[in-house]
Amino acid sequence: MSRFRILKELKKSLKRKRRHVWSLGAGVAFFLLAALAGSWLAHRVIQQSQLQVFLPVDTAAVWADNPEKMKGPGKSAREKTLYSLMMRQGQVELVLHRTYLCGEETRQLGSHSAAEAADLLKSHREWEAQFDSAGRLTMEQSVDDLSPQCRKTAYIGMDKDGNLSLFDGPPRRDKVIRTFFQLNVEMLETKLSEERMTELARGIRVTDKDEYNSVLSTYNDYARLRS
Repeated sequence: MSRFRILKELKKSLKRKRRHVWSLGAGVAFFLLAALAGSWLAHRVIQQSQLQVFLPVDTAAVWADNPEKMKGPGKSAREKTLYSLMMRQGQVELVLHRTYLCGEETRQLGSHSAAEAADLLKSHREWEAQFDSAGRLTMEQSVDDLSPQCRKTAYIGMDKDGNLSLFDGPPRRDKVIRTFFQLNVEMLETKLSEERMTELARGIRVTDKDEYNSVLSTYNDYARLRS
């Protein structure tokens, strides 16, 4: 009887050990799977980070590499210039001409290889470019702002013919840069105070794009004839 009881206790003990071993094995397996999943996710995150660092935001090609697509009738001056650069050997003298809302600026960029000039033009899709009679390549850039010089000297006022104009310096110097439109002087004298009329005659100083647009917007209601 005692022997039978001993055997029964041994069987129970073995069953408990088997359950413990199985639970331990399952825990180890779960831990390994979790570790592998974490490693995989970390690897993916690192890959994505590397792509964001080394790839540009817009990976689409700016221009086709085939220069034949950039020549022939119907192509723009820019495309023809780019084709000429891609087929050219040697150095090219570069000039950058900037046109502002007020003023303009010309910079000599020096001598560069034709390939470098082509890369510069391809990286600025908004620029126009063409060769001049001396063989220099002039690149044209339009800037939606006042030039550095205009920020220092620009005024908007009324010229002697009653036009709202942009001046280099006060209107009394009569250095008109640009004429916007003719003003209805009779309406101005009726609607505006004497102080405002005097300000307009002396010129309103503008130092940035916001002031420039604000003055134009204010006097747009008094336009008689647009040029």
